[in-house]
Amino acid sequence: MDASTKVLTFGEIMMRLSPPDHLRLEQATSFDARYGGAEANTALSLAYQGDNAAYVSIVPANRIGDCALRSLAMYGVDTSRVVRSGDRLGTYYFEIGASQRGNGCVYDRKYSAINLARHSDLEWGRILEGVGIFYFSGVTPAISDEMALACKEALAAARERGITTVCDVNYRGKMWSPEKSQQVMTGLLPLVDIVIANDEDAPAGLGVTCVSGSLSNGIEEREDYVEMARQICAGYGCKKVASVVRDIQSVERSQWMGMLYDAESGEHWFSPAHDVHVLEGVAAGDAFNAGLLHGLLHGYEPQHVIDYAIAASILKLTIRGDSNLVTEAEIEGVAKSGGGTRVAR
Repeated sequence: MDASTKVLTFGEIMMRLSPPDHLRLEQATSFDARYGGAEANTALSLAYQGDNAAYVSIVPANRIGDCALRSLAMYGVDTSRVVRSGDRLGTYYFEIGASQRGNGCVYDRKYSAINLARHSDLEWGRILEGVGIFYFSGVTPAISDEMALACKEALAAARERGITTVCDVNYRGKMWSPEKSQQVMTGLLPLVDIVIANDEDAPAGLGVTCVSGSLSNGIEEREDYVEMARQICAGYGCKKVASVVRDIQSVERSQWMGMLYDAESGEHWFSPAHDVHVLEGVAAGDAFNAGLLHGLLHGYEPQHVIDYAIAASILKLTIRGDSNLVTEAEIEGVAKSGGGTRVAR
């Protein structure tokens, strides 16, 4: 990899509608409209850091679709590979929680353009031209069986061309069952070089049982993440595994740490733990993934890679909306600070 490598992300972009001022959906009389989706968020974050990012999806050829793509292109994401067809852009309603009332998400994405698309709508030989890294998350194959097949075809085409493949397992229980996820993802991961998985993803999405799936004790159980990474690499032939490791006390307060594992050397690296006040938690994982890829693209040493990735993630916790609008210099400032707070365990 080098800094000029083009990273292509594949997934669904949606309109996000949120009630203002921490209101519940039942109280809302107006909604704040933004655009986002796991892979779109990652592409935007990479572009904002100055990297060569492209995005592919299936988006309706109407004004709403134009708005969605403009939200990426305005920050430098290449959207020229996007297929314009279908009638509907998916929507999701995001309710910001408080204290012990968690964030809420209601999907309205059935019958969207990408949900109704066929795998053959995506010509991977053309789409992958000039690409050095192909990235998707477990959200994309969960959209439909057709998109699961599209992911497999993309990975096979990337492997034939020597393109590095990256997958965030990103399990979504509102989109498919653990059984379905494990059936599909275990068929995809043998074609993936770098896997990103956390305390929620590995048990439900992959059936890996060495991590508890708890969101409140991740840092205490961090050695279990190393074992999780070993099992993923041994089981699927992946080269690296990265994770966000968290202790979450409430919507606004948590501690975040990153972990990177390298299968060839058998070594692993943890970032410092950051004690954070959370403004909004959505898309922090996507920001972590973009930070991870940025570090790998620029040839950072492994400790620097994971320090940078978690710094990108916790900065996203301070920003409203899906987009991590922070620069490389801002991320480096947090990474080099050592996080301010180290949690001693």
